[in-house]
Amino acid sequence: MLNVLAKNVPWLLGGSADLGPSCKTRLTFDGAGDFSAENPAGRNLHFGIREHAMGAILNGLSLSKIPAVWLGVPDLQRLRSTAIRLSALMEIR
Repeated sequence: MLNVLAKNVPWLLGGSADLGPSCKTRLTFDGAGDFSAENPAGRNLHFGIREHAMGAILNGLSLSKIPAVWLGVPDLQRLRSTAIRLSALMEIR
């Protein structure tokens, strides 16, 4: 579903911690690629096992007017303590 949607929505980025392939959140269509210094047009973000960093990056994307969502089940206790609180203070989604 995400791959079909992402082909038609050019600003849709995929991202997850270490469970992208098993949760089927990785964008795999031709041209999706992985975001990196060598490939800034990549549409897959690899957060690693860093819930706070993931939340902070999603906040930044939201502030840049790029709709941000996370899929999967991150450790909400860690997100709640900082990134979710900051998004509430900044009044972003």
